Amino acid sequence: MSSLWVLLILMQPASQPAAAPASQPAAAPATQPATPKATAATWTKLHRGAPFTMTNRVTLDAVISDAKSYAGKTVRIDGVVSAVCRKKGCWMTLGGSDKSARARISFKDYAFFVPLDCAGAKTSIEGVVELKTLSKAERAHLADDAGKSIDQIPENEVRLMATAVELSR
Repeated sequence: MSSLWVLLILMQPASQPAAAPASQPAAAPATQPATPKATAATWTKLHRGAPFTMTNRVTLDAVISDAKSYAGKTVRIDGVVSAVCRKKGCWMTLGGSDKSARARISFKDYAFFVPLDCAGAKTSIEGVVELKTLSKAERAHLADDAGKSIDQIPENEVRLMATAVELSR
């Protein structure tokens, strides 16, 4: 009868899979999630969003100087990240060579974020130019995200709704 118990125990499905031996590394996930907490030690170049479709580039200064004619158009801009949302990496700002040339970069459908430490990184961005008037609540939210006062957030801004972003250090 004891051999019957042994046979029944051996036939039972395992309740937990056996752990891999310590000498074997755990399998990496098939895709890496876009984590906003990446640090300088973990990236030197990264791409977020869809593949780039445009090869022609325009400067941020050109877009800002004639924003109404660029509104609704897809552009690709190279530049340097001047600031990033310090809470999630859900937006960043890009500055042009002229100090007044500035644009906020948001990410289409909130589909990806950038690392919290990407300020100062070189970037290439592809997206649609938008002209946005911000409510007081939106300005307060952005000021909180940036660690600034609401007076430092303009009421009107140029935005790029990015579909693709590449960052490099």
